[in-house]
Amino acid sequence: MIDSPPAPPPPRPSLPFTVAWTIFALLSFLVVGGTAQMMQLAWGLWFSEIVVFCGLAVIGFQIARLSPLRAMGLQAFDARTFGLGFLFGLVNYVAWAVPLMAAAQRIFPKAMVDQFDSSQVFERASSTELAIVLVGVSVAAPLGEEMIFRGFFQRGLVRQWGAPVAIGLTAFVFSAFHLDPVGLAARFELGVLFGVLAWRAGSLWPALAAHGANNLISSLLFLGAGDAKEEDLAWWVPVLMFIFGNLALMALVRFARPRLVRPAEDPVLASSGEQLAVWPLFRPWIVAATASVALLLALDWRGVQLNLLDAQLQPGKSVSKRAEVKELRARVRRGEAGFRDYELLIKALKAG
Repeated sequence: MIDSPPAPPPPRPSLPFTVAWTIFALLSFLVVGGTAQMMQLAWGLWFSEIVVFCGLAVIGFQIARLSPLRAMGLQAFDARTFGLGFLFGLVNYVAWAVPLMAAAQRIFPKAMVDQFDSSQVFERASSTELAIVLVGVSVAAPLGEEMIFRGFFQRGLVRQWGAPVAIGLTAFVFSAFHLDPVGLAARFELGVLFGVLAWRAGSLWPALAAHGANNLISSLLFLGAGDAKEEDLAWWVPVLMFIFGNLALMALVRFARPRLVRPAEDPVLASSGEQLAVWPLFRPWIVAATASVALLLALDWRGVQLNLLDAQLQPGKSVSKRAEVKELRARVRRGEAGFRDYELLIKALKAG
């Protein structure tokens, strides 16, 4: 009698664990990361992306007894795939990101466009904070978001449902998570691009680079354009960008196809079957988070109080930009004026 071959082990992490852990990470980002960014935007951006998203992606793989770096293809830096990903991010920004945002800003009511204008968060930032935020948007945000979305979530779905479904579903969750209906289509397209790059290369390096390139160029244009938006462009500019950008994108796809090759084997290293203690996996991240919060409060306690007061008062973009508000806010932060003075000024300007 010939014994049948043993059944292959189930994919790890399992689909239920992949979904449950991703939901846990997203909720943690909204609660913990959102609170951190409310306390201080520059610090909170790095905290939420590195401690929350990167930390939970790493812990998720460890709980599944996988090597996080190898599972995400990050065990060694690949300059070629990173460079190709960066080019895809730049070309895609012209071909799809700007045209889609320009179309959305013309379709949605102006009040909604202004409501979801992310540049409002920069109004209260100092020049130093603004520089930290812009670097964080180009470095920390791509790292944290790609690790949890394409590294952990999409990878788990691919092993269960195949690449097309996994890439599309991950892109939708990625876009919807930003809670911005105006940018939903543009971010979905970006999510598809990042997902295809990560799947095709079997590594997050090109997705990280493309994500960073997209955020970098949009940040630089924000600094240069000020209050200008995509909707302010003449209608034919996004059309030409779409046409010529896609011609360049097709040429780049032909060039990159033989150079972005998925490894023959899934780079996963499973640990032994010994019982796993989960708490030690969280401990270093909790210690780092606690130290980070303590450092913030020691260096910028008055700034944190001001930010929490702004969250309560909701001054709005028009009030925050006024010279007297900026001047008084700076004085309160330096301890030269009281919080009550700032609160009364905001309420008076909003009422009048």
